[in-house]
Amino acid sequence: MANALTQPSAAVIEQEPHCGSLKGWGRKFPVPDLQGTRLNSNTSWDWDQLLYQLIVNCQSGNSLDWRRIGHRIGKGLKDVLDPHPTNPSPSPEERKDQRIRDSFKGLVYFDNFNEVEAWSESDIDPIQQANQPLLFRHSSQVHDDIGSKTKLILCHDYKGGYHDYESVRPDPLSTELYSCKYLQFVDTFIYFSHKLVCVPPPSWSNVLHRNGSKILGTFLIEPQTDDVERLLLKRNGKYLLASRLAEMATGYGFDGWLLNVEKDAPENYPRWSQELTAFILELRGNLGEDKAVIWYDALTVEGDVYYQNGLTLSNRLYAMAADGIFTNYKWTDKHLAATKASATAAGMPSSKIFFGIDVWAQNTNMPGPPRVTYPAEGGGGTNTGLNSAWAFKERAEYRGTSQPKYVDRPHHTYFYKRNPIVQYAHEYPAGSANFFETTFTQAFRPQIDTKSKEKQTVVYLPCVGSQDPLPNLLPFSARDWEEVHKGPITRVLYAELGMGPNPSLTVFTKLAGCYEEAEEQSDPVPLRLFKLNMPCDGSLEARFDLEVKDTSGGTDCGIYLTYMDTSSQSLLIDERCKISPGKHYGNAAIQIPIHHSAGRLVELGIFSDGDPGVSNPLSLMEVSRVVIKPRGLLPKNFKIQNIRVCIRSRDKIQQRRIVWNWVKDPLWEQRWPELMPWSRTTGPFRSFTVHMGGEAVGEAHCLEMPITEEDVQHLDGVTDGIKVQVEGHLFGGDSIRSPAVTVPKAEFEHGCGNRG
Repeated sequence: MANALTQPSAAVIEQEPHCGSLKGWGRKFPVPDLQGTRLNSNTSWDWDQLLYQLIVNCQSGNSLDWRRIGHRIGKGLKDVLDPHPTNPSPSPEERKDQRIRDSFKGLVYFDNFNEVEAWSESDIDPIQQANQPLLFRHSSQVHDDIGSKTKLILCHDYKGGYHDYESVRPDPLSTELYSCKYLQFVDTFIYFSHKLVCVPPPSWSNVLHRNGSKILGTFLIEPQTDDVERLLLKRNGKYLLASRLAEMATGYGFDGWLLNVEKDAPENYPRWSQELTAFILELRGNLGEDKAVIWYDALTVEGDVYYQNGLTLSNRLYAMAADGIFTNYKWTDKHLAATKASATAAGMPSSKIFFGIDVWAQNTNMPGPPRVTYPAEGGGGTNTGLNSAWAFKERAEYRGTSQPKYVDRPHHTYFYKRNPIVQYAHEYPAGSANFFETTFTQAFRPQIDTKSKEKQTVVYLPCVGSQDPLPNLLPFSARDWEEVHKGPITRVLYAELGMGPNPSLTVFTKLAGCYEEAEEQSDPVPLRLFKLNMPCDGSLEARFDLEVKDTSGGTDCGIYLTYMDTSSQSLLIDERCKISPGKHYGNAAIQIPIHHSAGRLVELGIFSDGDPGVSNPLSLMEVSRVVIKPRGLLPKNFKIQNIRVCIRSRDKIQQRRIVWNWVKDPLWEQRWPELMPWSRTTGPFRSFTVHMGGEAVGEAHCLEMPITEEDVQHLDGVTDGIKVQVEGHLFGGDSIRSPAVTVPKAEFEHGCGNRG
């Protein structure tokens, strides 16, 4: 039979055995060279010949993989079965112009290999760099759930990526867009867009690093990508792109790459899988131990794109060369069992395998059959790579809350409501071993729209890069919260993040339940805000900015600190600070030395004592800042100076910016980085606020801020110069203001960059 079917122009294919068999077929077959030919509805084919090639390509020894045959048929007939025309793509000139405009917003990406190969570190613009250092999450397992929970990757795949709200000077919005409030559960965040090279916007890198989470960019090869063999181009014996990608991660300030190759290997590259493995290893070496490379489950070692939905011999070589694998989302219990066996056989830790959950499975407006994410029930209990396409989905999957009724065909949220992701994922301690800070700032700040003709129109100013670590205010499923109201009457303590122009956390109490119990509730009710992992040897202090409301009743409240005796692993709520009602305290007024004979400080929260006497919510306390840092750290000699206006230009595009410098404090220059976060671009400064004419006009996370038309429009009546002042916000809550500098108005009026 083999000889009778032999065709001219042949190549010899050998592959590993698969399930199934075809008796009488030999091990080696000449295969007609049909690869690279595009099928369409007008193509005339010898279908017997096509089927022969598909069978031979998926055959080895005396076995066949019929799933692979079906997969190849589906790929080949895609154009025939899906007649929907694709949207016309922008021309190369249009893409280049858009990329330059986006670069002046702080957004960086590359569409083709020419752009990547031509890039150098001198191309980095300061507004494109993240300044927040990655806070190191202390690895000591002082919390009982660390070690028994799973890791979580969150993959940002939101409307194509690179939106204005993620830029350095974004426009106000009519509504909030996607942001992640639950970063204490996220190990790694991946910024994804359909570009060849996706560099995370600095806004996302800053917020992830502030929360102790790593952030990766994406290297993506798609079916339409040209010149894919240039991925493995070498110069002086080294892979050029392995060097470029590592330099980008360091220069722009993020933590590595997701490698996603979704195009079959070139025909003329017989050692593609070996070379690609060597490329991954070299990229990891260039990045260093503190960064990571994750491989996506698409391309196989056989050279074709064939999603395994787990760890198999077809992708294990790449996965082991990388720091982990992010699987495709159509996995089942059988894939889990097979993956466990494959990982065990190879000695690969299960903590490096992340199973995908596809949020876009919700979308019924796309052509073709509905996409399904597995597991159909539960949705947790394994390492999880979560594609975060829709913002409301985060609430359902993380917290177990219901989805909006307007969502068509909700995915299996019934199971998430009883098994939210927070039930399975690590909740990591906030801050580092010596530092924690939050002002409860969220990613969107509501304010009144001064341009609107309608009175009191609210808009939302995006400030993604300024988002602080936020507490997990619902550490159990929505079902548990509902059952509280169905049980015995009890005192409930809860909190809400403020939505006003000044960020804060407001703590409430009320009576919940529907029947009385025989015994009255007498113990104080705690509300945990943050898990911590810090020494309690007297070297640190906690400082609070808060206001306690006058409840005119029998309810008291205060702050508590929880310590752990590391020798016995027992928890002791040992430090309480009860606060008198009706008083406002600045952040220097309440200072609690963290000193105890126990080993570690592991928790910070609010407590309430007494009976509120009402079922309606009663406001107890408003907290606007919490800082834990080394005692006595009060640097005063850092300075901001040399404020000026500069012009940045590229290919006929100009942008005016306010630029400044900071002066080091010799006394703290060496000691500060040992105790507190230290930025490689802004030193001890977390951010800067720029004031023009006495009014705050913008925030910056570098030593430059683009000037917009809106910044100077309200200064039309100014005839002389404009007074400019820069306020630097140090890590730890202190601020330093520069002297006011008068800048001639003419320097602002021409060539101002568009907001964004």
